[in-house]
Amino acid sequence: MSEIDGLNQLPCAVLITNLQNELLFANQAAQAIQGITETESLLKLEQLLPRSAQIFLLTHVLPMLLKDTVINELYLDFLGKNKTVLPMLVNASLGSFEGQPCRRWVLFPAKHRAEFEQQLVKSRQQMHAFAVKAETERQVLQTVLDGVKDVAILALGADGSIVFANVGAETMFQTNQHVLIHQPIEAWLDIPLALRDIFATDEKNFPGNGSDEDRLKIAQDFETKLRVKSDAQLDVQVQLRKVEHISADAELSYILIITDIQKRKQYQMLQDNFVATVSHELRTPLTAMQGALKLLMNDKKSVLSAQAQKMSVIMLKNGERLQALINDILDFSNLETGQIHLQLQTVKLMPLLRQAINEHQFYLADKHIRIELLTDIPDIDVVVDKARLFQILNNLLSNAKKFSPAKSIVRITLEAQPASVKVSIIDCGPGIAEDFIPLLFSKFRQQNNSANREYEGSGLGLAICKQLTEALGGEIGYQPHNHGSIFWFTLPVQTPKNPNCLSSDPN
Repeated sequence: MSEIDGLNQLPCAVLITNLQNELLFANQAAQAIQGITETESLLKLEQLLPRSAQIFLLTHVLPMLLKDTVINELYLDFLGKNKTVLPMLVNASLGSFEGQPCRRWVLFPAKHRAEFEQQLVKSRQQMHAFAVKAETERQVLQTVLDGVKDVAILALGADGSIVFANVGAETMFQTNQHVLIHQPIEAWLDIPLALRDIFATDEKNFPGNGSDEDRLKIAQDFETKLRVKSDAQLDVQVQLRKVEHISADAELSYILIITDIQKRKQYQMLQDNFVATVSHELRTPLTAMQGALKLLMNDKKSVLSAQAQKMSVIMLKNGERLQALINDILDFSNLETGQIHLQLQTVKLMPLLRQAINEHQFYLADKHIRIELLTDIPDIDVVVDKARLFQILNNLLSNAKKFSPAKSIVRITLEAQPASVKVSIIDCGPGIAEDFIPLLFSKFRQQNNSANREYEGSGLGLAICKQLTEALGGEIGYQPHNHGSIFWFTLPVQTPKNPNCLSSDPN
């Protein structure tokens, strides 16, 4: 490529003059800007400048160039097309062109430089505004964190060392904030064994660096003990969250929120004692009343009128209902406090299901609802507490018959899973409202809580089923059905001799 071709490819204007300022060459960009042609030879450089710029060229620019041989970024007005004045940023130097001494003039429109400088000033102003906003937000966040005096909020590094502690942490730990910084959190908290290996120096070892499922492992809530400066131990609830790194060298890796639950534990203990005491005090006289009623009704020597006989039956049924409510309250209290004892054993599932079906044939018999067991599984061994499994089945089957229309069918199906069997109870009832599904297994919650609801209940049945199922090592849930509801639960099984025998028709 020749020198002239190279100059023509430049995006800026280039003029080359001899030492007498006569124009030797103008590249294509210069021709376009200043309206000159290649045929205009021996055109003087001064002719391309307005009068004031010509004087400045002769009195200042040329002497400077003669002295320094180079001029950088000098403002000079040039004439453009139609003799319009164009402020230009000029770089000039001495050199040679086609074998003779020359002066090279490189021209940039000054307005581009001005626009760049204006944009630079604007960017600096924006950066300053962002910095002020960030500092303001930091101060607000600091004020909020320090204002939460009854909750300890800590930031941890990747190795579990404390890098930030709010005023609430200082109060709860009974230690100054600056003393807590850089101390390992395990010196203060009893970290569950399953979480101890997350505080690693190698970022690749973090459980939260994999899939979304792995990240959930690092979002942990647990209760533990906090060792404070006075050598006392506090019951606390801890929320541990992993921070997604914005940069690879981010110091902060975990957020820890610690709440003192000492009072809650005390209130829970008082509540449990109260429930147990009241339930026991109610159960004793109630049992005596039921026994007396049964003796009275079965005593052949007793002469009761038809009205009295009817009232006795009503009293006995109400007593049984109250007895069931007391049992539910006691069971739920024991489940919540972990005081329930399970007698796990390996048993055949099918006989238990058939027994539960037989026992419910006469429940709400006037509705003529049939219970069918749909499965081709010959039998399967499950590891359960028989009494508690019957309690789960009784709750779910009684609900299914209670809410299904007369002369309908309640179906029970089985589905094989790798280490469990799924039992589904399908009814033909009205189903569950979508907004109530999240509350379905909560205690004392019913879809219809009005006083005039059609069916009585304590609102504890499904909550007890959930607690019992989880205590047995299974899960429980609900799914909508085209013509009713499906309540399902899983039970752990022993490995069958032939895995292919676990099959069932889900329809």
